[in-house]
Amino acid sequence: MAKHLLTLTVMCVVGAVIVRGEFDKNEAIAKFISKAEQCKTEVGATDADIGEMVGRKPASTMEGKCMRACLMKKFEVMDDSGKFVADVALKHAEKVTEGAANKMQVASEIINACAGIEVSSDHCQAAEDYGKCFKHEANAHGIDENYQF
Repeated sequence: MAKHLLTLTVMCVVGAVIVRGEFDKNEAIAKFISKAEQCKTEVGATDADIGEMVGRKPASTMEGKCMRACLMKKFEVMDDSGKFVADVALKHAEKVTEGAANKMQVASEIINACAGIEVSSDHCQAAEDYGKCFKHEANAHGIDENYQF
């Protein structure tokens, strides 16, 4: 699971929402897993939906898409209207990167590129749209699927 944290963070910018001070990767992973389990239950998602998310694959079910929207909302990077909240995402990125200038530059470029895209009015589909943008932008910035901090 630790191997996949960065990609999930880049895609959803959710890795360290509550972490204060120095970034604790294990704590962030535990919080992410806890929130993912909550969302899984809330939206009726399955282990296969989680597997698709961790495997960086598009969601194949509406429940999988809704689980991603739920996570974005729990980490406050999606607001109640289904829009991406770039300033919150940047704060999360700063915690995850511990403010490293080069990593923050890339995170900022990815976040800003995806913040302004047109997405579905359906929050579940919007989360999927944002995820596709994050993956595309990460790839465009040379971040492959095996990148780790």
